[in-house]
Amino acid sequence: MQNRNFPIESESLRELTSHRTAILPVACYRTRIDRHVHGRIPLHWHDEVQWVRVEQGEGAFRVNDEELTLRAGEGLFINGGCLHGAEDRNRSGCVYVSLNAAPHFLLPGELREAYLTPYLGAAGMPYLRFDARSGRGERLLDGIGEVHRLLEQKPAFYEPEIAMLLTRLWHDVIAGGPEPKPGEERGMRSRRVKHMLNWIHDHYAEPVRLEDIARAGGLSRSECCRYFNTFLGGTPLGYVADYRIRQAMDLLRGDANVTETGYRVGFVSTSHFIEKFRLKTGLTPLAYKKKEANKT
Repeated sequence: MQNRNFPIESESLRELTSHRTAILPVACYRTRIDRHVHGRIPLHWHDEVQWVRVEQGEGAFRVNDEELTLRAGEGLFINGGCLHGAEDRNRSGCVYVSLNAAPHFLLPGELREAYLTPYLGAAGMPYLRFDARSGRGERLLDGIGEVHRLLEQKPAFYEPEIAMLLTRLWHDVIAGGPEPKPGEERGMRSRRVKHMLNWIHDHYAEPVRLEDIARAGGLSRSECCRYFNTFLGGTPLGYVADYRIRQAMDLLRGDANVTETGYRVGFVSTSHFIEKFRLKTGLTPLAYKKKEANKT
């Protein structure tokens, strides 16, 4: 199953996808990055932990302020609460399987204080990269694939089998891996970025100044620019422009016309909106609207 869109709450960046079946607080789906509605997986976060298995091509995966290139046969664990996203910059047709699970489902209650709580969250261990060259990596890759198969096919008693597999996956993440460490500075940096992005998502339709974004993160203008470059690989105002285009794409898939859409997302003129939209997407807003309408 291809997931083309991850709904994200504008105020908090929390992903709104319900990561669960009718019974299990788990979801697993196959995604081709360039077929996502925005052409990439925008930066977002969620409470669930996530395992990724790249099946085809090559993707640039960002976790907080770090970027990792993963190729077919490699995998990544992303801890709950971490900002993350992905791009297929080389047009490789990158396809990956994403497995998301609620932390409380990974271990019985009696074991959580010792083997779950210390490891959860960005400060303890933001990510773990793995591949099939190690026994642990091979088990992790196989486990992701097996959970995906079970959720797709739903054989008899698949739910307890998935529960056992998730416990094994969690064990292989923490056993032999880095010890959890206090990371207040790392956690503070992540929170500041979330505050600045939340402010942009609340005010993108208004005139936006660099000093306003910096103030939301409790930073100077220069520090604000440094944070954006480190976490997102760009500038604060560049992110604003990008976010406006992403919001415009959502509106254009509905009933809004081009002129109305441009003003609603913060552009001061229709011509400026058309120019920026074409630069970002390769299409005019009207051409994009028609293309999306033909998909339905």
